[in-house]
Amino acid sequence: MSGPRFARLHRRFAPRALRGVLCGLALLGACATKGGTGAAPPATPEPAASAPTDEPIAVAPTPANPDAIDEATAREEAGRILQAVARARNLEVRGEVTVEVIDKPGIRAFAKASMYEHTTKAQMQLLGRIEGALGVIPPGLDPEAVILDLLEQGVLGLYDPKKKTLFIGDFVSKGMLSMVVGHEIAHGLQDMYFDLAKLQEPILHRSDAESARRFLIEGEAQAAYLTWVSGEGGVASIDDGVLDAMGNQVLQLAGLASPFPVLARSLQMPYADGTATVLRLVQRKGWGAIDDLYRALPESTEQMLHLDKLLARELPIPIALDAAALEPLFAPEGLRRAWHDDLGEAALLAMLAEVDDPRPARRAAAGWGGDHFIAFESTDAAGTTTATLVAAATTWDTAQDAREFAEAFGRYLGEHGARSHVIERRDRDVVFAVGIPRGLDREAVRGALWKATRVGKAARTVKS
Repeated sequence: MSGPRFARLHRRFAPRALRGVLCGLALLGACATKGGTGAAPPATPEPAASAPTDEPIAVAPTPANPDAIDEATAREEAGRILQAVARARNLEVRGEVTVEVIDKPGIRAFAKASMYEHTTKAQMQLLGRIEGALGVIPPGLDPEAVILDLLEQGVLGLYDPKKKTLFIGDFVSKGMLSMVVGHEIAHGLQDMYFDLAKLQEPILHRSDAESARRFLIEGEAQAAYLTWVSGEGGVASIDDGVLDAMGNQVLQLAGLASPFPVLARSLQMPYADGTATVLRLVQRKGWGAIDDLYRALPESTEQMLHLDKLLARELPIPIALDAAALEPLFAPEGLRRAWHDDLGEAALLAMLAEVDDPRPARRAAAGWGGDHFIAFESTDAAGTTTATLVAAATTWDTAQDAREFAEAFGRYLGEHGARSHVIERRDRDVVFAVGIPRGLDREAVRGALWKATRVGKAARTVKS
């Protein structure tokens, strides 16, 4: 897979610290039983990962497993599948993709080298604390270790657009080879036309737009692979109900697949929901419509979750929190602004699926209009962080949409360690804060959030 640059931390929901790296790979762990070796989800095979880096990669020695692939076999299979996937995708092969075999330590080294290309260690830790406050990972965990462990255990393969090279794990069996190569070689084909390295450049403080790119890139690669394996029926033979089931399985099975289910959903949704949107668009308008998407990239995960909103180019509603309006309350507690960003519909859906089945969770997220959050932190005399407070404002298409979200998200906050939180709805807007220190009055925080919220106007051409 080749999502927003593997080096960055996928900032939006699993913030940069957890998503830049995780962003370009598909973990088997997201579809495996806890402590197990991993297995593909029932509806569709699980793809592999991809990411760029200039660091040297540890290439695997001769595989110990007699059923594992060797480099010559991997190269032969990749060449065959590249031609087949290109025909399914209606593109000509414009170049070559180098193929090499890599071992698990090499994958971990690759991930660690990539991790800090656009993110400092301090930012990594900060974003991990934000994830902890939001309930994405348990507070106090080292985000670097979480990422590296997940990648080493779960990555099957990766595509590096800088080196134009597909790396396949030496532990991949011959029976799984076409599945791994099929998805990853599609990234090589994408790179020949759309410059994946360019598409992986960060969009600072706009994680939802960045994540929307990932839905497109990973969704298109998986859609091309599925079109190929569908045979003569092609895109038309892929049933709409199967696409719905594929997306709902990702939401529903994450708790069985990973100790970090919210993070697992966030990582896997581009392969399921992104694929579904790409295939539905191709069924309606052909592969040329996907080419057009690379020329005018999607602006939000809302667009990549709802084909009607993508076709209408429904833009997010501008909304922001004014930090200056919050600081008079937070500054006396030593809280200083540390980060700001947006979440987006997909990120919120990944959280809402913790407390609801897929369909009601999707309904509660579907009226998303826009959001913005600011993280504030305090430190002690030694420079150790003592509190991380996340304040957020969201706006929704209708008051009913806002009501559904506030009810479901309130349950999520109450059940996932965010005991010190507030959430409130007024008409179409919902504000919330998590990680409130004991010394802060919650009612004062609630009032400050409304005072700081600024909602603009945007052309919203499609109703939820």
